[in-house]
Amino acid sequence: MVRLEPDMLIQNAMKKTRVLVIEADSMVSDDLEGRLSRLGCEVAGHASTSEEAIDRAGDMHPDVVLVNVELDSDPHGIDTARSLQRKLKLPIIYLSARSGDTTVIRARVTGPFGFVQSAFDEPELKVAIEMAVHRYRTEMERDDLVQQLESALARVKALNGLVPICAECKQVRDELGYWSQVEAFIEQHTKTRFTHCLCPVCYQKAVEHHHEDMRKKRCKKATRAPRINRSPGHASI
Repeated sequence: MVRLEPDMLIQNAMKKTRVLVIEADSMVSDDLEGRLSRLGCEVAGHASTSEEAIDRAGDMHPDVVLVNVELDSDPHGIDTARSLQRKLKLPIIYLSARSGDTTVIRARVTGPFGFVQSAFDEPELKVAIEMAVHRYRTEMERDDLVQQLESALARVKALNGLVPICAECKQVRDELGYWSQVEAFIEQHTKTRFTHCLCPVCYQKAVEHHHEDMRKKRCKKATRAPRINRSPGHASI
């Protein structure tokens, strides 16, 4: 059995995670990118200003964004994160060495996916990234499911209530007053599609009907067969 070292386990768990780093201090950014690489993450890019961050995020589509909450630019790091969430719906993790009450409250309002007080603590950073990615994917799956359920509910509502149907020909009247076959009406109001076949009872009726038609044709053909007329003086041999 092959034994993996802890560092290898970390890399295997996070090798597909693409991270965008938003940090104005180049030395801090370089150090952070090195730590992310050791964790097995792919550093999608680096930005030092809000405008640059939004452009990079739109081009690179990272899995998670690390934002210095005290970003030395205008607007503030929290405002940058809010813009990224509003425009691109990306999971944000705040980085801050000075997490005062005011900063935490401002950051919490934006609904971040994590808050790391020290980016130099690799285990803490690893857990924060993994949790953010997992939560983001879970929320995306939940949103897709909600959309599917809403769409299904809309289709059900389309057939809810009384549907006028002819007692004789079984055609259905729609909301505009037009009459159509039942299957056409259902296909128009739902995603249901029909295939046509014969049930056993109708199949037996069709076979009997076919045999009866064939019998009538044979009888009709027999009645039209020409007769041989013989003269009175002709004797058969």
